[in-house]
Amino acid sequence: MNSQVHIVVVEDHDIVRDELVAFLTRPEWHVRGVDCGEGLDIALHQHPANIVIIDLNLPGEDGLSISQRLRRALPDIGIILLTARVLPMDKVAGYQSGADVYLTKPANIGELEAVVINLARRVKRWGHHNLQLNISKLTLGISLEMNISLTLTEANILYELSLAPKQCIDTESLLHHLDSQHKMNLSRENLPVIISRLRTKISDGLDIKNSIKAVRNYGYKLTTQITLQEN
Repeated sequence: MNSQVHIVVVEDHDIVRDELVAFLTRPEWHVRGVDCGEGLDIALHQHPANIVIIDLNLPGEDGLSISQRLRRALPDIGIILLTARVLPMDKVAGYQSGADVYLTKPANIGELEAVVINLARRVKRWGHHNLQLNISKLTLGISLEMNISLTLTEANILYELSLAPKQCIDTESLLHHLDSQHKMNLSRENLPVIISRLRTKISDGLDIKNSIKAVRNYGYKLTTQITLQEN
């Protein structure tokens, strides 16, 4: 991991989002802003993040759901929930979702800065102990010495599965994401063939059996932990 910390702010209020991005941006912090969970997925596909700051009240998928699936897919990522919800039960739900820090609005800028500095220090020390997916290099592996090469289609399928809630996604949603976000026009007929080949490749190359499970009358589920790896 390089020395620069990558941060994504997920906030649907344009002015608040722009102010947070402007405040946090500095030479050692690269900060981007998005307005929803889908925007976050696109941003993470373009470049992995070390820290994500998430509002709870978002259009579509809410912040708790986003936090839960990020923690499952990216166990080393720093998650800050920044929200107007101030009840103790809300804070408990936030921490149960996987958040590292729960801050209430209006944010104390000094406290937010201190939290980001602390998390940035921690994420630089964390290492990956499970399968690592590198979208840029199109590899999946446990270490530099033990990895397999992927096609772009295979890498994007694993990416979508790793970020899906409970690492499980229905066929139509998977096809839609592959088409809309990755410009890959696959069909219900050829998708199972590609996934079967990918499952065999992971089994033969990394000795991990049945890594992608077909869920009858629904879609597919990732049965092994995969994290996104930065260049």
